Amino acid sequence: MSIFAKPLSQLEPADLQHLMDEGAVENIRLEFKRDVPDKEETLKKVSSLANTYGGFVVVGASAKSSDGRIDGLPGVDAQSGYKQKIVDWCFGGANPPLSVEVSDPISVPAGGGKVCYVISVGESDVAPHFLNGRKGIWIRTNEFSARFEARLANEDELRYLFGRRKLIGERRDNLLNRARERFDTYIASKTTDVGGRRGKSGSILEFSVGPRFPARQLCEEASLKSFIRKTGTPWRGMTFPYHGSPAISQHESVIVLDAGRDTSFFEVTIWGMLFYGAQIEGKVNGQTGIHLYQFLGYLLVFIRHASKMLQELGYAAPLTVDVRISSIRGVKWFHAAARGQWLESVQGSELDDKVQLSVATSAESLRERPDELAAELLRYVFHSVNWPQAVADSDSVQTLIRKGYEYNSWPSS
Repeated sequence: MSIFAKPLSQLEPADLQHLMDEGAVENIRLEFKRDVPDKEETLKKVSSLANTYGGFVVVGASAKSSDGRIDGLPGVDAQSGYKQKIVDWCFGGANPPLSVEVSDPISVPAGGGKVCYVISVGESDVAPHFLNGRKGIWIRTNEFSARFEARLANEDELRYLFGRRKLIGERRDNLLNRARERFDTYIASKTTDVGGRRGKSGSILEFSVGPRFPARQLCEEASLKSFIRKTGTPWRGMTFPYHGSPAISQHESVIVLDAGRDTSFFEVTIWGMLFYGAQIEGKVNGQTGIHLYQFLGYLLVFIRHASKMLQELGYAAPLTVDVRISSIRGVKWFHAAARGQWLESVQGSELDDKVQLSVATSAESLRERPDELAAELLRYVFHSVNWPQAVADSDSVQTLIRKGYEYNSWPSS
């Protein structure tokens, strides 16, 4: 059947007629709907396909009740904003969100102004997809009738689905741990003397963002360097990552060393996982500590560059952001005094030597509202390092973000 072989954007009335000519029968990957299904019915159908082998729903096609064989293409009235409506339902109505495609309206062969829509969903590597509101987990089966229908999954089916998701979760953990190991190797190369003795690296900022469920490769390894060149971000009179720094290929990744000229690091993987790292402890007016505005500048440029990189990779779905700041116990945070001199400091963390947090967001939020993510991260960080007054209210947080913009030589937000 041509709907299985052609991109949805290329489907035409002849493809619908082909279903009639073949006498297509509903099966584990195909369903016909005479009328436009409502939100709950749509989510049951789409999630059951995603949780099984993927497939298609043809809206505007009727089928015999006995065996599911197509018997007409009456079509439906064109639906205003139907594609976006289905995408929104699938994003907000299931966890993890469902990834779907919806065709443009396809005129029925008989004419008369009626149309059909084809909804396509792939077999999901992050199944099971729960329907929100305690509506359960649905799969595609003909266990109780001659026709394939959406049914609630049984215990054995749930075990299989959770095993499939576990593999994806393990992949994400492995990608993040590998990036941290590579960053640590880089830091060691910066702090090890000619005698092979490793010195103190100081406080370190790590920022990672990527698909919540890295189920599929987003690109080929050979494309990664070109993506880095296309997504350079203006930053302090240069481009981040710095074009003069070496970019090296490693397994599934490209890494830019000295990405911000100083001790800093950037990695992009074929799975869409991005990792940034920087040393944030140094000399401030002759004293050792963390330069507040440098920390803010790094965090903001990491967020902005990650948004551009994910757009280039073509990823537009749920994300997880991981932030870790290490070696911070007893380290001072320096900031400008009232007259603009680097004289004031805050002691910082007295007991914890590491701050670590994860935040769920989306590619759209990262692109459209990056400062909201920055604000959320800053509130967590400064409460964790014993400096809650720095984020005492929304005005305080916005002041920090403005200082970061100034440090980065960006126009005011």
